[in-house]
Amino acid sequence: MGVLTQRARDKLSMPHWKSLRDLFVQVSEAVLETSSDAQGDWAGNYVKFTTGPHPTSAAYAVVWLKMSAPRRLIVGLTLPEDFEAAGLGPPPEPIFYQGLTKFVVIEEGQAFPKELAGWARRAYEEALSADGLK
Repeated sequence: MGVLTQRARDKLSMPHWKSLRDLFVQVSEAVLETSSDAQGDWAGNYVKFTTGPHPTSAAYAVVWLKMSAPRRLIVGLTLPEDFEAAGLGPPPEPIFYQGLTKFVVIEEGQAFPKELAGWARRAYEEALSADGLK
């Protein structure tokens, strides 16, 4: 399993994020179980999950923590354009992050999709592939 950086853990331990913390931890564990090389780091208003710790490591997932009602996590994944699965779709709001093609929204109190770990594995593979790095 990959790791969440200390900076990300420090940010998430702040009282502001308390309502989404448990849900975020579950989601990040599912996303990080892709590889022991995977890393999640705080990057402004989101957590970026990369294929490794190097600054140029490819991003395969990004999670935005949205505190406005309804409180929610928006998970973006680097999946093939033709990848289809129930629950995945286009960005729910104007979100632009190069390489992210599919999104899932998980509202506070809602269980995260059991398929998330599998989607994250596929996104990790896509980010590592020659096509995913173009």
